Amino acid sequence: MRTLVIVGLCTAMSGCYAIDQQTAYADRLKSEAEIAKERAAIMKLYRGCLEKYQDDPVKAKQNCEHYTQALYSVDVRGMK
Repeated sequence: MRTLVIVGLCTAMSGCYAIDQQTAYADRLKSEAEIAKERAAIMKLYRGCLEKYQDDPVKAKQNCEHYTQALYSVDVRGMK
């Protein structure tokens, strides 16, 4: 009887572990998708900024630099 209980508990626990792994994997994929969307939105704004100041590279650098910093912060945050 004890053996059946032990085998049953081990089987049940291994099933829960597999579900936890699947949940963690799905959460990771969702997080990566959100980071990719945020990166794409920043890149779109950055391209628009560069187009706006395409005739003046100095102003482009001054006014669009914060987009490159935002992209860096998204990448760093995404690595954690």
